[in-house]
Amino acid sequence: MVLKTSILPILLLLSLAFQSCKDNPKLENIFDEEQPKNTLEGQRHFLENDGIQLFLPEEFERYSASKYEVLLDSLVSKKEFELERQRLRYIRNLEGNNYIYFASELGTTYFANTIPYAPIKKQDAQKLLGIIRQNQENASEVSGIEYTRITAKYNNLGKTQIFKAIFRVDIKKQNRSFYQQAYFISSNQKSLLLNITTPLDLDFDPYIEKTIF
Repeated sequence: MVLKTSILPILLLLSLAFQSCKDNPKLENIFDEEQPKNTLEGQRHFLENDGIQLFLPEEFERYSASKYEVLLDSLVSKKEFELERQRLRYIRNLEGNNYIYFASELGTTYFANTIPYAPIKKQDAQKLLGIIRQNQENASEVSGIEYTRITAKYNNLGKTQIFKAIFRVDIKKQNRSFYQQAYFISSNQKSLLLNITTPLDLDFDPYIEKTIF
């Protein structure tokens, strides 16, 4: 299959969120090994407009968009977090519903967006990664922000397809770094985009696996 029109907003969102990736795109399998059976501590969050359940660490609290913007104003200067505000605007403009979660103890933001159903195959994910890389290289020339790809993975589990990309963000002028994680999941005739910003290289895969569509 080719990339559908409904996937184009995702390309724009990821291109803005991830602005520099200079290595050759290569996908690996995700969730191809059985995860440990130990019990995760966390709680479920119901996306009431879409019938999807997320499973997140206990530190996360749901925020409205206006409450999150107030939070940004209280934490950092407008200039320092303009990139985050741009990301919030584009996420809110995606077709579908958006949900915001924030963990103050972790300094981590978790955006969940439901979008029109669009199953994705490995060749589509490969094209998506290539487009992201090209757009990032173009943007990095003027942004002053460098992104390094940590991983890019894809897996087709039959009824569920998952694409995952993680980047480290280095803001040179501010001597500051953080991580951005993106998951694109299609399952049970629904598609979900997850976008996570965190100062630590946290592993969200065990929590993502517990998502119920």
